Amino acid sequence: MTAQHDSRHEARYGPSSLVAAVITVAVFEAITWAWFPYFWFELLFFGIASAFAVPAGLFMSQMGGSIAQAGRGILIGYLATLLTIALIGIPTLIATQILHRA
Repeated sequence: MTAQHDSRHEARYGPSSLVAAVITVAVFEAITWAWFPYFWFELLFFGIASAFAVPAGLFMSQMGGSIAQAGRGILIGYLATLLTIALIGIPTLIATQILHRA
C-alpha cells in the first residue's frame, strides 16, 4: 500500500514559477526603489497593487499546470518585495527619525 508516483503528475514549481517570480520581483523592486523617497506614495501603490496582484496570483495558483506555477511565482515575487520594504525600508526610516532627534 505505497503511493505510486504518477508520471503525469506535474511539479508544483517549475520554470513558469521562476519566470513569474523574477518578473514580479523586477517590476515591484524597481518601483520600490524608484519611489523610496516618497514612502507614503509607495505604501499607497502597494495597497492598490495588492488588490490586483495577490488575488490574481491566488486564483492562478488554483488552476492547473503552468498557470498554477505562474500564480505561485507571482505570490513568491510579491512576498519578496514586501520583505524588502520590511527589512530595509522600515529600519532605515526608524534610524533616520532617531538621528534627526539627536
